[in-house]
Amino acid sequence: MSGRKRILAVDDDETALGALRQILGGKGYEVVTAISGEEALPLLQSGPYDLFILDVLMPGMSGFDMCRMLRAEERTRDVPVIFLTAKGRLMDMAEGDDAGSDLYLVKPVLASKLLHMVGMFLTPDAPLAKRKRTQRSSTSPDPDRLR
Repeated sequence: MSGRKRILAVDDDETALGALRQILGGKGYEVVTAISGEEALPLLQSGPYDLFILDVLMPGMSGFDMCRMLRAEERTRDVPVIFLTAKGRLMDMAEGDDAGSDLYLVKPVLASKLLHMVGMFLTPDAPLAKRKRTQRSSTSPDPDRLR
């Protein structure tokens, strides 16, 4: 197996997937694509993956639902998830966070910003996603704070 980082990108917009393949593949990442959550499910068996990039609005399984499923599975629980979507309302971002995403980016995104953010998750000395999940699971709600 090669040392290239593997990314699974799921988006119903084939143009967006092509752009992701070009941008990320051009920097040495192996990019596997699917046009729906349902199409992505069997691709998970060909893993492991180092990062998931998901759109939110897709026919069938939404990106939020796919993220929840990834978080429920032991082998994908700690893999970073980035939402890359046109849905930019605060309530959408909050739902992405509740679903377990590590980052929520609103389209359009500059290629340089996307590469920077992907690098922040996939560079060995900057494990942002794992740190975020560790912080989330180690903090329990303070009942006094809710009052």
